[in-house]
Amino acid sequence: MIELGKRVTLEVVRKTDLGYMLTDGMEEVLMHYKQSDRELEIHEKANVYIYSDKENRKTATMQEARLEMEKPNFVQVVSQMASVGVFVDNQTPKDLLVSKNDLPEHIEDWPREGDTLYCALKQKKDALTARPLHRFEIDGHERYEEQQMVKAYVQHLSSAGLGLVSSERTFIFVPYQQYRGHFRMGEEVMVRITKQTATETYGTLNLPKENLIEPDKQMILDYFSSHTVLPLTAKSSTEEVARIFPISRKAFKRAYGALYKEKKIFFDEKNTYLKSR
Repeated sequence: MIELGKRVTLEVVRKTDLGYMLTDGMEEVLMHYKQSDRELEIHEKANVYIYSDKENRKTATMQEARLEMEKPNFVQVVSQMASVGVFVDNQTPKDLLVSKNDLPEHIEDWPREGDTLYCALKQKKDALTARPLHRFEIDGHERYEEQQMVKAYVQHLSSAGLGLVSSERTFIFVPYQQYRGHFRMGEEVMVRITKQTATETYGTLNLPKENLIEPDKQMILDYFSSHTVLPLTAKSSTEEVARIFPISRKAFKRAYGALYKEKKIFFDEKNTYLKSR
């Protein structure tokens, strides 16, 4: 039986107006002429990849597909359709659907054209689709040095943080305190490795502390351009800081302390004020 999503060697049994008919001795499939890398003769053997066409019929190509059954790989997003999901390029004539059921709830978190997902091939009846792999399905174990910068792609979003897949196919977890702003699934990032154990790898998308303090100081000063009082102090909780600034409590305290030492702010028990020049 000829299986979808796999490479197989078949024999040319005849030529038609559309292409070559290939067989394994029990079943026949069509390979369009433009999917062959050379002219084939009757009885010649051809190594081909089997995919499903628009009518979900088994079809052959000599092209090298990105995804094969049980062989996950990185694939590039080529389009987005809100009603069904996104499509990825498998380097075959038909793009593969990644169902919206395998994507984040909100469409603004979905991958965009040009983004990259780490996927496995999935067969549903007579059709092939792609499915992003989950954390414990990603089995790469590349060893990194602490502070090493690594190229990776956002694979998973959660309230706890971001799950990334490195170019070396290693899962890297970035806690929510270790990044700022919004990231979408499939987005390419440069992550700095902070810790690695025998089974887990952790990273940060934040700049080193010394590089962050100046923009954080400016963020606090900018607040006073439209407010006379900042309802925070160095003793404010993580939740209180998060309601006003998109930074961690530690980062806030560093910037706050620097502004106080520079005599740009003063405070009472509950609030902080900008000093007049």
